[in-house]
Amino acid sequence: MTSDAYKSLHAIFARGLSDGLLAGAVLEAGSSTGEPVTLALGTIAGAPDAPPMHADAIFDMASVTKVVATTTACARCLDLGLLDFDAPASDYLPSIAQLPGPPITLRDLATHVSGIDNAKVLSLPPSEAWDALVTRPPRWPVRSRFEYACRNFILLGRIVEQVSGQRLDAFCGTQIFQPLGMKDTRFGPILHPGPRVVATCVAAGTISDEQARALQRPVGNAGLFSYAADLARFCRAVLNDLRGDARLLYGPRSRPWMSQPCSPKGLPARAFGWDMRSRAEVPHRPTSFSRAAIGHSGWTGQSLWIDPEHDRYVIVLTNRTAVPGHASTHARQMVLRGELADALLACLA
Repeated sequence: MTSDAYKSLHAIFARGLSDGLLAGAVLEAGSSTGEPVTLALGTIAGAPDAPPMHADAIFDMASVTKVVATTTACARCLDLGLLDFDAPASDYLPSIAQLPGPPITLRDLATHVSGIDNAKVLSLPPSEAWDALVTRPPRWPVRSRFEYACRNFILLGRIVEQVSGQRLDAFCGTQIFQPLGMKDTRFGPILHPGPRVVATCVAAGTISDEQARALQRPVGNAGLFSYAADLARFCRAVLNDLRGDARLLYGPRSRPWMSQPCSPKGLPARAFGWDMRSRAEVPHRPTSFSRAAIGHSGWTGQSLWIDPEHDRYVIVLTNRTAVPGHASTHARQMVLRGELADALLACLA
């Protein structure tokens, strides 16, 4: 790490701190084989007397759950012959509501073009809400528009459970986390959080996403907890798989779905589950990453990007939602995450 790169990164973090966009962060960038750069900055909470942030801090990953857990679980099911991404979702969830016209496919759910909106089901008891998420009709015709909706991934997680015969957390544990040695990655809530677990707008270990918390079971849109070293193991596995050097997560059937846009022409570029939009559309995307890069963000202040063309990954974990006034900082903090990612990547040898 050069002195200038180090100073630039710290200046960006200090500006974010003074703007109230975070209190602390853990940042890591690396490649499929090389030594990573890892930094812990600031404090683990927003309180004046909060302890310093540590590199092994465990974060509520929010919507990064969609790619680390649910998307990867779908890929494993595809390679096991349990799923067809172009099959109607009704093949796996017969009660799913449909509008007249073409059926919703798994591809449509994963690229947010199903016609489903992002409305929550919070007023119903968990069992009724679970059913309502399947049977409530879409708002728009399938493939007519892009609308980011957590419900798409709740349905994908439920489909994984249907075809695998396991709960989503159990399937992800045996198929993803345990094989990669991701020992501190799990679905919440974490009932007895220690000092490593970062608080959000709710108590440490509590799932911050209201929908995932209300359903009282592991679901596909949010609720995963993890830390930088585990996420780096995941990123290295994805890099090795997409570069054709291994089959740790993605086999020959699933690899193209994870590395190429599969959304309808004219709508935002997304692979299956992964975001592939430009920096102009997605401000947390690293500027130096190629068009082949895939990534995702989380409401709590997290971003993860992987570029198989340049053999790089970058992880930005922050405690945005532990800072007072966080409700108004999401858009500005997305920009900050992109700047932190750029500065950290500049520190790689």
